[in-house]
Amino acid sequence: MDGSGKIIWARHNEVVSAVIKAGDATKDNEPITFSTKELGNAEIYPQALLHSPNGRFAAICGDGEYIIYTALAWRNKAFGSALDFVWASKENSNDFAIRESPTSIKVFKNFQEKKGGLDVPFAADGLTGGVLLGVKGQGGISFFDWQTGGLVRRIEVEPKQVYWSESGELVALACEDSCYVLRFSRENYNEAVQSGKVEEDGVEEAFDVITDISESIRSAEWLGDVLIYTNGTNRLNYLVGDQTYTVSHFDKPMYILGYLQRDSRVYLTDKDLSVTSFALSLPVLEYQTLVLRQDMETAAELLPSIPQDQLNKIARFLEGQGHKELALEVATDPEHKFDLALALNQLDVAVELARQSDSDHKWKTLGDAGLAAWDIPLATECFVNSKDLGSLLLVYSSTSDREGLAKLAEQASAAGAHNIAFSSKWLLGDVPGCVEILTKTNRHAEAVLFAQTYKPSLAPAIVAEWKDRLEKNKKGRVAKSLGVPVEDEELFPEWDEWLRLEKEGPVIAEEEAAEEEAEEEDDEEESADEE
Repeated sequence: MDGSGKIIWARHNEVVSAVIKAGDATKDNEPITFSTKELGNAEIYPQALLHSPNGRFAAICGDGEYIIYTALAWRNKAFGSALDFVWASKENSNDFAIRESPTSIKVFKNFQEKKGGLDVPFAADGLTGGVLLGVKGQGGISFFDWQTGGLVRRIEVEPKQVYWSESGELVALACEDSCYVLRFSRENYNEAVQSGKVEEDGVEEAFDVITDISESIRSAEWLGDVLIYTNGTNRLNYLVGDQTYTVSHFDKPMYILGYLQRDSRVYLTDKDLSVTSFALSLPVLEYQTLVLRQDMETAAELLPSIPQDQLNKIARFLEGQGHKELALEVATDPEHKFDLALALNQLDVAVELARQSDSDHKWKTLGDAGLAAWDIPLATECFVNSKDLGSLLLVYSSTSDREGLAKLAEQASAAGAHNIAFSSKWLLGDVPGCVEILTKTNRHAEAVLFAQTYKPSLAPAIVAEWKDRLEKNKKGRVAKSLGVPVEDEELFPEWDEWLRLEKEGPVIAEEEAAEEEAEEEDDEEESADEE
């Protein structure tokens, strides 16, 4: 497919074209219908069909021959014998090269053959086009300069395909089960040529390795500095820097036709020429590229042009790159914003998001974060909203919040959390409340022992209730063996003393507290006299 959306393909010797118009593709992965037009018949059986970089010409190669046609009228422009055919870069759209035989490679400039051909010191197995002319063979690939024919660099890998970016700075070498992304520096090459430092394998500084992908690439295309590709596991991915992102999965092999900037979509096809597309926002890719280059000022200028529905994608990318504060500003998804706010310890932002969603999970998570930050009021609000009774017991007991404990006891009783209700009552010193909880939960034995220890006056009624319950449950022998205070005086000879101490208990406690306070005042006066 050329840059205008025109597709050319061959059905045996018949050459057919179609045009994808603006608006044809509306949804991702939906088949696109278009009308076809017969361009004519090829005089050879096509094994390769290549648009020229500017889209004005198309070349067919097969049966040991090549023919160049004008893309619009499909008129014969040039022809000859060739095993392989490749075009040069967009800057030299009318330049191409052919491999006549393993020992003969010819270069054409403006459709005119350059004298001398290309001097290749090994048997050539294939050619690759683009910014540099690639010659495959002898266990590697050698890149040559189109203009001078000089060796730029030999690389010891065997790529099936070579993909150059439009700027000519980046190149992807797609091998059998991996892909290497390199950066090409023409300046370094020219400097080495001028200083005479070209070695047998070319100029080592001409290429730098950026990253490698452990995937088998089926088809690819550069979009700026971003490599879009389909792989052997039937996925559409794109590579930004050294980070790979998946756009979609397929259930069959798909091949990239090209990217149309007017639609912001990448177009793909299968072998049956069922064409489909996926939205891929160019501003998003450009923004990601700028962030990876650490050009944050330019990225900030580009941010307003990014569609709203892509901002969450940008936020996740920024988070992955360590820019969490910027990701929080960009994100629109409340869940993601909440996680980012917690990670950044911006609890004021997190609490606003929690109030909007009113989710128990969010309140609980934020409450734990509030405790970790010693923000007790925030933690309390969160645990109240999340109904986290255990955490509320911890907070109220640690801060001596009697009012909070009283409310918690009621809330826990209503929720059936009897252990927490009992602990709250006990911390408040509410012995009758504790006894009531024990009796309500059929813990009469514990209730009797608890009452006898802390408030004996309550014990007789509880024992009577206990005996009555045992008799109803047909445990009369056990009920008769229980002694009842007041009624069975011989079993409780000190009962009256216990009741007296119960009544005097608060008075004694007050007197002891007064004595301690007086002692503290005396100590302070003595220390003042000494000074």
